[in-house]
Formats: sequence, C-alpha cells, structure tokens
Amino acid sequence: MPDDFVADSKIQQIAEAYALDAIDLATKASAGRLDWSDASIAHVETILSKLHSQAAKAKPAPEQVFQFAKAFGSYIGETFRRNHGASWGMVTLQGQSFPGLKTDGPAGLFWPWGRVQNRLINGAEDNVWHYYQALLEKSGLPVPNTPAPSKESWWRRFGR
Repeated sequence: MPDDFVADSKIQQIAEAYALDAIDLATKASAGRLDWSDASIAHVETILSKLHSQAAKAKPAPEQVFQFAKAFGSYIGETFRRNHGASWGMVTLQGQSFPGLKTDGPAGLFWPWGRVQNRLINGAEDNVWHYYQALLEKSGLPVPNTPAPSKESWWRRFGR
C-alpha cells in the first residue's frame, strides 16, 4: 500500500509530452491509432507485446526500455486522466518515490511507467490492457471492446 502521494503539475506536463511521443511512435510505425480512447490501450498492449518479443534479438539497453516505458506509460496514464479524472504526482512506496497517478474515484493510485517497464521486461504476465481494464472495472466504468492488433518491428525502426 502506498505511503504517500503528492500531486505535481510538472510531472503532469512531462507525462503529457511523453504521451505525445507515444502517439508519434505509433503513428510513424502504423501501429494503430492512439486517440486517447480507453480502447486505444489495447493498441498499446499490441505494441508492447511486439517490443517484448523483439527485445531478445535487439537487446535494447535498459535506458532505451525505460524511454519506451515513460512514453507508453504516460499515454496510458494520460488516457485515464483525460477520460476519468486523476492527478499526476509522486507516489512514495516503501521509501522509494516515483511518478504515478491518483484517481478521483475508487481505483486509487497507479503507476503506469512501472507497469509498462515490467511489460517490456517480463512479457504478457504484465499485460497493460488487462491492467487498464482492471482500473476501469475498479472504478465502475465500462470496458470497451478490444481492437485488432497490427504488425511492426519496433526495435529495428525506433532503436537507437
């Protein structure tokens, strides 16, 4: 259980910029439209699934993985915030602080950067679409249908 949350408008500004980066990456790769809808999170899961699958061959540096985590985690957080209300800030858990969100409803606190990073490293056990669905369900909100996936070689196209 989180020890503390402090709202921070600077973190929100940073997250908004990273979320726009995620939209740009998805658009450039023709990986499905990220349009701030709840359903678009399924497209994010498809992208992350491909990144995870390709990571064994591409062997991205931890910093590169974290850049994708910040971009797509910010998109997930911003989508929830824009559609259902939440505040970006710093979450402190067991003495460690990291960016996260506090919802205005019963979903409570969540930290999508960490979830996306875990998805990229661990694979399907950290599915972000299921994570987002759980946030919606916990908030008593409807869960949209899952859109169809698309194909793209992400590490090759956007790896540095």
